[in-house]
Amino acid sequence: LFRSPWVPFSCRASKGGSLAMKSVAAMAFLAGAAAFTPSAFVLPSTSGRGAPLDGAISPATQRASMHQGERGAEGRSLPAMTGAAAAVAVALLGAARRQRRGARKVESSRQAEIVQGEYDPETRTKNYVNPWEQRVDGDDEIPKDQKPVKTGFKFHPYTGPVYKKVPVVEGLSFPLDPEMFYPPLEPPEPGVKWGDGRSPDGNWYMEVDGKETQYWQGVGKRKTACAIVRLVKGSGQFVVNGRDAIDYFNSYPIWWLKACEPLAALSQKNKFDIIVKTFGGGISGQAGAIRLALARAMQEHDYNWRPLLKKAKYLTRDWRMVEPKKHGRVKARKKTPYHKR
Repeated sequence: LFRSPWVPFSCRASKGGSLAMKSVAAMAFLAGAAAFTPSAFVLPSTSGRGAPLDGAISPATQRASMHQGERGAEGRSLPAMTGAAAAVAVALLGAARRQRRGARKVESSRQAEIVQGEYDPETRTKNYVNPWEQRVDGDDEIPKDQKPVKTGFKFHPYTGPVYKKVPVVEGLSFPLDPEMFYPPLEPPEPGVKWGDGRSPDGNWYMEVDGKETQYWQGVGKRKTACAIVRLVKGSGQFVVNGRDAIDYFNSYPIWWLKACEPLAALSQKNKFDIIVKTFGGGISGQAGAIRLALARAMQEHDYNWRPLLKKAKYLTRDWRMVEPKKHGRVKARKKTPYHKR
């Protein structure tokens, strides 16, 4: 079993535009500022020969300064202002190119650490770690002729990109850009599971009475019902959708026992608390979905329980569904009586 490669938990659009867009915007701003800043709006700061300007400026002085600024603006030619703006733009473009070249070198060095996944069938060695490839204790000691018959499943080795022995999605370079991705910016350690709301260390945690408590999770389905089960170490409480399980199942012992059957079969009922969120279908379908989800959560807690759970078919999805009604029939298969005459 191999799940999809590691991907960042969540991503968002960049806060700002690209480097090229920023450079173009800066050049346009500076060019516009250099071309459209006449000195006619600058009043003289002195009156007479170097004497500071004290008090209000007379209207005659203002008119004189405006005429002087207009003559100065007319004296300067437009090509001179355009040339100054072009020089500033060229300087900024050169700096942007140098920065892009440096970024390309860093990116090429980061990409060099990413290799392709390889599998050697002779030695059965891989250059990556699959955290879902688990084995039961003592499985290697059992002779091959005493093991169950093979199911015919064909092994497909992973050949995608690998970063520090962790399969990752194509097109990523590490560490990730913090402006594009939320933390963590690095993939988990080799052998640590990811996804499904797990923390970076590969486990699930929830807050109980102000303390961080570890739990194990499983998802199951039956008919049109779905259930999400959280398994927490406790005293045997069984809660379904915020209600006690006996009350939720209408005090019907068959459904209640069916829901917690995997845990009761291994005599672990009073060592764990079961927290369930279920929806869809009816009571019977929800009980079957809880049973499958509970068995998968127990497998996450202790993989050595898998042979017993698998033998009892607690880990098998019940494929039976209610057959839909057909058009022209009373029910799914019942037909109206046929009379020849």
